[in-house]
Amino acid sequence: MENKTSTWNCLGNRAWLAAILIQLCLFSLLIRVVYIESVYGDQLRERASIAQPEKDEVEIKRGKIVDRNGEILAINRNLISVWADPSFLKISPHKAARQLAPIVGKSELTLIEQLSEKNKKFVWLQRNIPYSQLKSIRSMTQKIQGVNFQLNSKRVYPNGRLACHVVGITSFDGHGIDGIERQYDSYLLPASQSDTHIKDRAESIDNSDVGISPIDLDYPLSSKPLIQGHTVELTIDRYLQHLTEQVLADGCQKWKAKSGTAIIMKPKTGEILAMANYPSYDLNQYADSPEAYKRNIAMWMQYEPGSVFKIVTACGVINEKIASAETTEYCEMGAYQLPNGHVIKDVRPNGWLSLSEIIQKSSNIGITKTAEKLGHDSISSYVEAFGFGRKTGIDLPFERKGSLRGLRVWDEYAKATVPFGQGISVTPLQMLNSINTIATKGVLIKPNIVGGILTDGFVVGEVKRFHPCPIRRVMSPETASKLTKILVKVTEQGSGKNAQVDGYQVAGKTGTSQKAVANQGYVKGKVVVSFAGFLPADDPLISVIVVIDEPLGAPLSTEVAAPMFQEIAGQSMNYMSQKYNLTKEVELAVHR
Repeated sequence: MENKTSTWNCLGNRAWLAAILIQLCLFSLLIRVVYIESVYGDQLRERASIAQPEKDEVEIKRGKIVDRNGEILAINRNLISVWADPSFLKISPHKAARQLAPIVGKSELTLIEQLSEKNKKFVWLQRNIPYSQLKSIRSMTQKIQGVNFQLNSKRVYPNGRLACHVVGITSFDGHGIDGIERQYDSYLLPASQSDTHIKDRAESIDNSDVGISPIDLDYPLSSKPLIQGHTVELTIDRYLQHLTEQVLADGCQKWKAKSGTAIIMKPKTGEILAMANYPSYDLNQYADSPEAYKRNIAMWMQYEPGSVFKIVTACGVINEKIASAETTEYCEMGAYQLPNGHVIKDVRPNGWLSLSEIIQKSSNIGITKTAEKLGHDSISSYVEAFGFGRKTGIDLPFERKGSLRGLRVWDEYAKATVPFGQGISVTPLQMLNSINTIATKGVLIKPNIVGGILTDGFVVGEVKRFHPCPIRRVMSPETASKLTKILVKVTEQGSGKNAQVDGYQVAGKTGTSQKAVANQGYVKGKVVVSFAGFLPADDPLISVIVVIDEPLGAPLSTEVAAPMFQEIAGQSMNYMSQKYNLTKEVELAVHR
């Protein structure tokens, strides 16, 4: 009996000791929790907020920018950023660095230095690591306490510098600051995460059922609801854009030009098929590029157009029935002295020339005398009707409107020089649009570079589709037909022979203008050369302008711009004849 009592007492003592030990363990755990909370609480909460966003947050993915064929020009991609809390690291910096180096792509020495800073609670080890490394990084961060990662979205431009001035760029906070990125920022980037409508919309989306193309497979792997920004579909054709940029760059480099621009447009619809500028820059290396390279010269450059502008005077006198293509003027054998003593000169001496020949041979004297019959009010009216002196309204930011100072001054010098494109300034886009007005049988069309906006990027559907936008009738169809015939003779018999394209009639005009410099006037050896035209002349499918600023040696447009026009236009027509049914394309263009 005593043995049984002793056994029970022993068991009781053990139970009592076990209970005390359990209480001590619980108490020590409580002390540990209080300690961790007081010392590391803020830090752990910050870490949790980085690694595990709130469930009710909405993940906003900026929409894509694509060309007219759906080729991606801008897209958001998920990348990985790895960070560490050196003060929380449980293994030596040397050992951690050895494991991290091959994954994050940094030297062990650099990582050791970063991980040894025990006074820091947060340090980036590497940012923007390819998403393909996710599995390795996730495995590594699970093994090394004090090292973690987060996903971040970055704007990526798969084609680098292609159409850089059109596509534009985003800022560090994800908002557009130039180009389409800026112009359509509200479509590409939906409402903020706090927007109730966005949250309600997100709750109805099952991301697992969304059809994702191969290029988007790396996005997203998140429990947060995804709201996809709209896709902006440009009228640009990626192939034609690449072609135009290459021809332009080669030409500018050959002539050691300061800069240049070239544009391809569908005249009957106003759609821009290519808008190229030289120099250009890589959108993925925006911060490393000179500011001057980032200007969209096609709509930012203001220059005196020179002889291309003669079409305005020719249009006025023909449309007002003051003169015809056969009306002649005496061109003073190359030198015409004004009442104020100023002398107007032609490149070559000419006697009597018809209006058609004045345009073909690009006679300044001939067009000056022709303009005298039209008068200031009529000239001003036609200049404004063609859209000069105001923005075209293209859906891109920072467009300039040019200057009509010569029309305002209208002294003896301006009366003589404005008709051949001096004393006023235009943009290349304005000048191309004026040529288009002849191609459209007299109607000015608003240029457009966005074809449509697609819903949510992945989902088939449209938010908005853009259509041709006629602005006004500038001339009668009969006048446009007469001007077309004159411009065809420019390329077949006149100054534009180097712009001929095999298999097509080209209607176009050369332009070589002296370049004025502030406080110096016109500077010898500095010119702007251009060529603008359309083809096929009888039923235009494309129009093209090439403008080159300060080619070395001040050569004429026929030597510089016309051959570049020929190459761009010729290759474009070859490409379009293969990619599209040209007969059908022409019919669609006529009936749009």
